[in-house]
Amino acid sequence: MKRLIWGCLLPLVAMAIGAAGPAHAASELKIGVLVPLTGTSAADGTRLLNAHQLAAKQINDAGGIAGLGGAKINLVVADTQSKPEVARSETERLISREKVSVVLGAWASATTIPSVQVAERYRVPFVVTSAVTDAITEQSMQFVFRVSPKGSWAAKDVGAFIGDLRQHGVALDKVAIAYEDGPFGQTVSAGYRKELAAQSIKLVADESFRTGSADVSTQVAKIKASGADLVLIVAYIDDESVLVRSMAAQQYRPYILGYGGGHTHPTLLELGDLVEGAFGVVEWMPDLKNPAAKAFADAYKAAYGALPLSNSAQAFAATWVSALGADAAHSADPVAIRDALRQLKLKDGPATLLPNDALAFDESGQNHVSNVMSQVIDGKFVTVWPTNFAAQPFKPRK
Repeated sequence: MKRLIWGCLLPLVAMAIGAAGPAHAASELKIGVLVPLTGTSAADGTRLLNAHQLAAKQINDAGGIAGLGGAKINLVVADTQSKPEVARSETERLISREKVSVVLGAWASATTIPSVQVAERYRVPFVVTSAVTDAITEQSMQFVFRVSPKGSWAAKDVGAFIGDLRQHGVALDKVAIAYEDGPFGQTVSAGYRKELAAQSIKLVADESFRTGSADVSTQVAKIKASGADLVLIVAYIDDESVLVRSMAAQQYRPYILGYGGGHTHPTLLELGDLVEGAFGVVEWMPDLKNPAAKAFADAYKAAYGALPLSNSAQAFAATWVSALGADAAHSADPVAIRDALRQLKLKDGPATLLPNDALAFDESGQNHVSNVMSQVIDGKFVTVWPTNFAAQPFKPRK
């Protein structure tokens, strides 16, 4: 394999990977990017696109993809409008008309599931960025890869974290689950139920709600009546904000443990003291003890004026992985890139910013990556668990 130089914006990396071999010259590598630029998740889509573009710029500025004779990355962006049917049709357009070699996306599970099905049919690799529904990589698809963890994996990390909290004297005897009723919420909450039962942790309330609900007071009243001292929330940011406000309105202040990038969203901090001390299980944090994570966070902030969220980190990794796959394949052919992605094992460099020892895909296309725990401490999100990635210890609530 030829070497792909990892841009000068990342000082921790001086060289790329690979071994000498003939490069097949190409003017560009077309990568399709599915993001919600309009609709309910437009703000998230913008952050994702920022990360995709940052990775492409770093690669292009460093001389492009050496395995393709210096080809530059051309991101072909499609707006899913936060709608499954649009995501499906846009995936087909990217592949059949734009002739992209790889597709990345597509934010939520509801838009990702139909998109990967189209890519599989056309035999074009699809690198999933953020969608967590387990089934995405459990259907024996041959062209689907995912850099983010499965939703059910969060349950084991949450169970271990609850155990650590208990060992440190935090009383957590009754747990409730509040989740959105789409594929995302159903997958994660199912994992929670199984893990809580395995650890003999009492589940005293289990409430679902429709995404975008303006009033969840009924669900909150039931959870409050259960006496739960910890509420596991599985929801997007707007829904989580509604839940927390409703708890406050009912003078109910349990420990909160949110899920995913939504729980480390700046919007949540606008709730002030209502979320002070709240925990979140999340796929990535900018303060991780990881040189690639720090380099990405610094580069993103320099480019866009704000720290990135976990979804942006996953989008950044997915873009780098796609370029490295093409570099290793010495080809822009989708099948050749698919074959190269199956063999990748990255232990350093920009793509290794996620919390695992190495970025690699198993036979189902799944990257084995863990979650970390954040906590709101003095109005800021801080990584507090596990110890090897933590920026500081967790802070018990007074």
